[in-house]
Amino acid sequence: MHIANGALLPVVTALVCCSISTGTRATACMQEIVVPINFQQGAVCWRHVGVGTTFKGQFGAHQRVTAGAVGEFYEADANNRTAITAGPWQLAVTGPQGFSANSGGDGQLDVILPQTGQYSIVTYPCSIWGNQGMIEICAQ
Repeated sequence: MHIANGALLPVVTALVCCSISTGTRATACMQEIVVPINFQQGAVCWRHVGVGTTFKGQFGAHQRVTAGAVGEFYEADANNRTAITAGPWQLAVTGPQGFSANSGGDGQLDVILPQTGQYSIVTYPCSIWGNQGMIEICAQ
């Protein structure tokens, strides 16, 4: 997976440095932004660059799904100045019959799915919802 080895970090750094702040980041923890996962025919990985909180798609039983996401974090100091930094986002996946799994401390998700169906991959903490970022999801 490209995110795991840092190959995409320069792209995200450029995204963070050059993105135009919008009102969408004010939606943190309140508005889910759903993005459908649509793999190109023959592709094993799918990537989304931009804003999104929940990524939904169909997966098969026993598929190994790996995912990673990086993006903006907004931090305010005591003088109400805001700094924008970039780093890994945490991920959780949910699916049929109550299936769920979380990424490790490094934000990398690696899971074998138990059955065919629709799965949702969610970024967290919700305070990053609405921020610019990139997620890559691979299924084998």
